[in-house]
Amino acid sequence: MEQHTVLIISENKTDHLILSACLERALPTRFHLASSKSIERPLETLTDPMIDAVIMAHGPETEYLLRLAQKHESTIPLILLLDEADDTIIAQLREYGAQDYLVRGQLQDALVHRILDYSIQLKQARDKIQQLSNRDTLTGALNRAGFRAHLERAMDRSERYSFNTALLYINIDQFANINDHYGEADGDLMIKSISRRLINKMRSTDSIARLGGDEFAVVLEDVSSVADVDLIAEKMLKSISAPMILSEQQVAVEASIGASIYPDDGHEFSDLEDNARSAMQQAKSIEGGKYIRYSEQLTFDVAGNSSLAAELRTAVRKNQFELHYQPRIDLATGQLVGLEALLRWNHPERGLVYPGEFLSVCEDMGLMKTIGYQVIQHACSAQIWLEEQKLHDVDVAVNISFSQIQDNRFVEIVKDIIARSGANASCLEFELTESTILKSPGAIKERMDELRLLGISFSLDDFGTGFSQLSHLTELPISALKIDACFIRDIPHNDHQEAVCTMIIEMARRLGMLVVAEGAETYEQIEFLREHNCQQVQGFYYSQAIPLQQLPRFVQEQRFKRREKLFS
Repeated sequence: MEQHTVLIISENKTDHLILSACLERALPTRFHLASSKSIERPLETLTDPMIDAVIMAHGPETEYLLRLAQKHESTIPLILLLDEADDTIIAQLREYGAQDYLVRGQLQDALVHRILDYSIQLKQARDKIQQLSNRDTLTGALNRAGFRAHLERAMDRSERYSFNTALLYINIDQFANINDHYGEADGDLMIKSISRRLINKMRSTDSIARLGGDEFAVVLEDVSSVADVDLIAEKMLKSISAPMILSEQQVAVEASIGASIYPDDGHEFSDLEDNARSAMQQAKSIEGGKYIRYSEQLTFDVAGNSSLAAELRTAVRKNQFELHYQPRIDLATGQLVGLEALLRWNHPERGLVYPGEFLSVCEDMGLMKTIGYQVIQHACSAQIWLEEQKLHDVDVAVNISFSQIQDNRFVEIVKDIIARSGANASCLEFELTESTILKSPGAIKERMDELRLLGISFSLDDFGTGFSQLSHLTELPISALKIDACFIRDIPHNDHQEAVCTMIIEMARRLGMLVVAEGAETYEQIEFLREHNCQQVQGFYYSQAIPLQQLPRFVQEQRFKRREKLFS
């Protein structure tokens, strides 16, 4: 039977003798005992992964140790040994994070064993749930949901103990080019390497989250001065820029870091995150890896003095943005059934520029509404062209940003675009993320209902990566769920990813929704998804995003491959 290490902390020798004898009598034998009079290194002890539970005598340092465990998110159950069961003290200690309590003179074997078994099982369940829901599967860092909860707790501690907490928002410059040139596997290696480098520059009290493909956040608690934040950020920039090996080639990237400090730069989570991100965008507009701390005087050069800002305004005016289309394949038939329209900037000098380099700047400049309407026009034209090429019943999916859908004229303009283009609205799909919906669920539902009357369908993009609320699936007119690539990446070698995928597919099936898996790159992933009744898939296994004119050739190649399989 699995053995569990139980640490007994008490200055009273009798406590050790009684509890040791009690645990040794457990059948089957399942407790391994460790004893100590006191904790010399409390942080190491409370975060030691080898310890499964702690029985600690109540004393002067109890409150401090419980607070320390809370601060560092220790999951080890702390069971207090009391002289008597005082309800007031017990309630206070539970508030500080105590799991349970025992009373001297009432240490019956069955009671002690039951409390330990329950506490350890609860810890194991919590650890597994936390790993599934709050951790990024690639790096092991917190994901966006875990990051929000962690930062909010850090802000609460800052308020309670009167210290400053800093947030660093980190973006890897031109990471999309790495993925395109070396492939997503090497891109993942780079992300994992950068994550390790960042961790090596952090203090033991700091924490890291991965917020997106190429974005990280680092929470620095109890910083004594702005100079300390500056020093850590500069060390991180230097570490990130050190060369690494990808596909036997030496590669180097730079990063942009923005910082905000609680409480000086914001008292709410959203303010602190927005200000750190704004500072990061400022840093990104300067060539070379840069770090900038947020200030109210620091604003983006919307007047166009920045060369990037000026170029983007020109790009919008001259309609330099174009769409590439990633095929969506029906796993039952192998046929093309849909396309996701992905934005590209056809720069007159630099050639094709990927959205990671300019999209967030466009958001800050207020250009996304205009660009978004251009994208919908392109998608409608593409749908008509597909019909002319005898490619029937192919849905074209367009990503819709919050700045677009919150526009009061959004529905009216979409109707006008469809009418003028002559496109079939029933073949048009709008993709929304959960974060977009959460910003204004009531208003967005109204617009979705109006657009659905035209025939437009809706899919929920990146399902499971944000603050998933199941109410969205029952209250909003959503017809498809898209499983994010982060849940596909390590299949079939990751049991947690398999469990999440299977759960999403089964839930969607029961709700009568279509399931589309993103980021499938291998035959094994395709077979897993097919066996578990995922209807559609997109990813490099079939094709990257390609220009519209290449689609007929892609369809012919797919037909040829299917014919080969039939006769092989």
